[in-house]
Amino acid sequence: MKWTIQLAYYIETIGFVTSTFLNSILLFLISKMSKQTFGNYNYLMFSFSSFSIVYSFVNFWSKPNVLITDKSFAIFVDLKETGFTKQFGAIAIGLYCSCYNIMLQLITIHFYYRYLSVTSPTDLSRFSVKSTPIWILFIISISFLWFSMCYFVNGPSPMKDENFLPEFQKNYCMEPEEYNYLGPQYYYQDVTGQTRFHIPSLLASGTMGALMCCSISAITYFGFHTYKHLANLGTIGSSETGDLQKQLFRTLVIQTLIPSVFMYIPVSCMFLFPLFGLKAEGIDTLVPISVAIYPCFEPLVAMYCIRIFRNRIFEVLSCKKVKKLMKISVVPISNQN
Repeated sequence: MKWTIQLAYYIETIGFVTSTFLNSILLFLISKMSKQTFGNYNYLMFSFSSFSIVYSFVNFWSKPNVLITDKSFAIFVDLKETGFTKQFGAIAIGLYCSCYNIMLQLITIHFYYRYLSVTSPTDLSRFSVKSTPIWILFIISISFLWFSMCYFVNGPSPMKDENFLPEFQKNYCMEPEEYNYLGPQYYYQDVTGQTRFHIPSLLASGTMGALMCCSISAITYFGFHTYKHLANLGTIGSSETGDLQKQLFRTLVIQTLIPSVFMYIPVSCMFLFPLFGLKAEGIDTLVPISVAIYPCFEPLVAMYCIRIFRNRIFEVLSCKKVKKLMKISVVPISNQN
C-alpha cells in the first residue's frame, strides 16, 4: 500500500497548485471591487482566500497521510519523502492540524457574517476594523488549543509505538525511523490483559470533536436561518429580485455541502471509526486527499455564483464589457460568498 502515499502526495501537489491559482484569481477580483460593493465583507473574503493558499501550502509541505486501526488512528509523515527529522515531523503534523482547524473557523465566521447581514445588518459592526484584533485572538486561541491537543496529548508514546509498528510494517513497509505521527489510541491492554480506555486520547479527541461539532452546527444554523429569514420576507422566488436570491440560495447550499463532504465527514469518520472498533478500506487514503482538494472548490463557487465576479471574468476572457443588468445593494451582495 505504499502507492497510496504517492497517490496522496500527487493529489496534494495538484491541490496546492490549483488552489493557489484559483484563489489568486479570486483575490484579484476582490481587490478590484470597491468597498461600497461588498462593505467589510471584502476583508473577510480576502482573508479566507489568502489563508486557503496558506493551508494548501502547509498541506503540500507537510505531506500528511493517515493510518486507521480498530482502536486508534495516526496522521503521519514519511520522513524520507519530506526530509524532516523525527522531532520536526511531529511539529509539522501539529501545524497542519492547526491550519485545518483555522479553515473550519473561517468557514464558520463566513456563515456568521452572512447570517448577520440578512437578519441583523446593524450588528455587522462586529466585523469592523476595530474588532479585527478580537477575531484574530479568538482564531489563534482555538487553533493553539487544537495544536496542543494534537502535539502534546496525542503525541507519540511507547504504548502507541507498540500498537502502530506492525501496522506500518504491514501496510507501508516502514520502520520506526522512517515516519513520525500524531494520533490517539482509544484502548489499550493493562498488565492483567484487560482492555481499558486511554483517557488522554479520549480527552484530546473529545475536545477536537466538540470544536468540529460546534463549527458544523453553527454553519447549519446560520445557513438555515439565513434562508428561512429570506423566505419569510418573501424574497425567494419574487419576480423582482428572484434572480438575485437564487444566486444567494445556490451559493448557501453549495457552500454548506462542500465543507461537509470534504472537510467534516471524512475527518469525523477518522475520529469515530476506531472509537467503535471499525475499519473501512480506503478511509485512510480518502481523508488526506479530500481535505487537500477542498480549497480548490470554494473560489470556483464564488466566481461562478456571484454575478459580478462571473461578469468580470467574462470581460477579461472575451475582452468585452458586460452590461450591468441590475444594481445590487450592499447587504444582498454581502451574503453571496
